[in-house]
Amino acid sequence: MGATKAALLAIALIIGACSNRDSRTTVTFWHFWSEPSQRAALDSLIEVFERENPTVDVQATVLSWADGKAKLQVAFNSGTAPDVVHLGGDWFAEFDSAPVFDDLPKTIGNGSRSAQWLVNARALVYDVRRSAGLPVGGLCVSDPHNVIKRVLPLLWLNGSRLYQRLPISGDLTDSLAESIWNVVTTSPTAIRDRSRQLDELLLRGEISSVLTGAWIVAMADKQNNSTLRVRPIPSILNSDVLALTRSSSSKSAALSLLAFLCRYDNARALCISVTDAGFPADLARASQDTVFTRDSLQRGFLRTAQMSFPLVHSAKLLSIEPIIEDMLERCYGAKSKEHVAAYVRSARDQVLRVESH
Repeated sequence: MGATKAALLAIALIIGACSNRDSRTTVTFWHFWSEPSQRAALDSLIEVFERENPTVDVQATVLSWADGKAKLQVAFNSGTAPDVVHLGGDWFAEFDSAPVFDDLPKTIGNGSRSAQWLVNARALVYDVRRSAGLPVGGLCVSDPHNVIKRVLPLLWLNGSRLYQRLPISGDLTDSLAESIWNVVTTSPTAIRDRSRQLDELLLRGEISSVLTGAWIVAMADKQNNSTLRVRPIPSILNSDVLALTRSSSSKSAALSLLAFLCRYDNARALCISVTDAGFPADLARASQDTVFTRDSLQRGFLRTAQMSFPLVHSAKLLSIEPIIEDMLERCYGAKSKEHVAAYVRSARDQVLRVESH
């Protein structure tokens, strides 16, 4: 009889555990931290959240930057969108125009429909043995979403206000052509290549400088490279944002997850584990955090982020981007300022058509 009672008790405990698990509120979370180390770091944070919130079950789905946008569009159109979405700040505006996101409490999103989670910026990194940053030794080509990020800060240094205000077509002028021509002519020996190749050339000391991301910190450390420094200049402040979908049926639990991930200590933990994540959105606090200031190269990225600003908020941003990137690549090979001006005028006509629809 004792054995029978013990067996029944064990079964009851198992059934109870399953019942408790099944009664948890499910929060679906789609994110773009797809590399193994990135996913592991975020999964660890989610596990902490679930321990702190035992009534919530987070079901995370990993997206890739290659096809994640299309998958999200299908999900929103079919009514199967997740509760919480991770997006790049430049992607958010396009989705938000639908609109598909809900307003967030001021304690999380300052009353907006997105909560800033992490921020980063492309910084001008140079080899101290070769230069002080300018002229640049490498210009990015044939690399969608990266050409603008690695060139636009140089145009701003030369007086352009492209992407700082709307309409974008309004700054596709002869003044922009002048800025592009100055960049091209002051860096006549700059190597033109894709982002990853330019980073490798910089690490090997084969080019003097390039605009690149915070991942270069870990790459330099791995190769025992101590000759890289940052020349802080105004750059694009990229952000990773979190949003709550309007169709969510688990909004209370989803908001708890949003608040947890955006909390400074948790954003900090993710940035420590994933070097190219950048910094917690609270840059004022990050600037007082020794984790982000003890390394000279990382301090340079932090300083760059502090003096940078986001691109204009526009639902047409992603549609305009390939036009601008194609224009820039054509301008790199231009033989005269007049040719550059012609490429700029052609791009302006294309952008005007996009903006008018």
